[in-house]
Amino acid sequence: MNLFPVFIIAGPTASGKTGLAIELSENFKEKGICCEIINADSVQLYNDLKILSAFPSPDEMSRVPHHLFGILKPFETYSVGKWREVAEAKIDELHAQGKVPILCGGTGFYLNAIVRGIAKIPDVPASYRKEVWERFQKIGREKFMEELLKLDPDNKLNPNNTQRILRAYEVVSFTGKSLSYWWSQGNNSKYKNIKTLILLPPKEKLRENILRRAVQMVNNGAMEEVQEFLSRYPNYKGPLDRVIGFTELREFLNKKVSLEELIDQMVIRTRQYAKRQSTWFRNQMPDAKFVEGGSFDLVDEFAA
Repeated sequence: MNLFPVFIIAGPTASGKTGLAIELSENFKEKGICCEIINADSVQLYNDLKILSAFPSPDEMSRVPHHLFGILKPFETYSVGKWREVAEAKIDELHAQGKVPILCGGTGFYLNAIVRGIAKIPDVPASYRKEVWERFQKIGREKFMEELLKLDPDNKLNPNNTQRILRAYEVVSFTGKSLSYWWSQGNNSKYKNIKTLILLPPKEKLRENILRRAVQMVNNGAMEEVQEFLSRYPNYKGPLDRVIGFTELREFLNKKVSLEELIDQMVIRTRQYAKRQSTWFRNQMPDAKFVEGGSFDLVDEFAA
């Protein structure tokens, strides 16, 4: 059992998590406590598409040490279990140095793996996973999702997240139990002093943030970023397909949508994603402290 503190700052996309984590780190530094930030965002693990993934800026990363950002190549995948293993090693390393880790991100499954631990899901043979993948290719995404929802009616995964719907399908069809069931069985966290703050801005504020960020991404080089990426990987199909804006920008570059349509589609997808994240955090992490943002004493929030 580890009684050293672990801080978590979570919330939907565009809620201001990065800025809040840095502010908390700097507030604690004034009190003689050294904090470092650990990435808990599955997209920011990758070293490509940094603009679209809202990667911390060089200035932000220079203010507070950051870990597990940009560690993967475009075709690499990272399971929840693998992330937990690497994140826990970094947490333990920081604790040994007398430092406080701040996990920052919006990937709820990652954070739950630290807060609750990971359920011991039975292994699914590689041959069976291959069969599931072949079925997905044969019947298409829409029919595949229909089959998944028959097996797991409570499944609320994004149909466009290929990796996760394949995993959900293979687990429920092979074990007879859904992923959510297996996750509910996990209660083996090694950390017993976790303080979680979830940032949930008012709906209108979040909508404004999302629109502003989409426009800024396009204006700040997202188009050129995707163009350069596709010059290296012209027929790319991999984990980064799920990055909001990647598909839309590829269609824009192929002259299939206008600039206005591009931004509209990015905003719509981001709002939908933020809504799913907010719902997930409320349902899956009810013991966390939920805040709308604004001015409050961060140190007091976490020291309480």
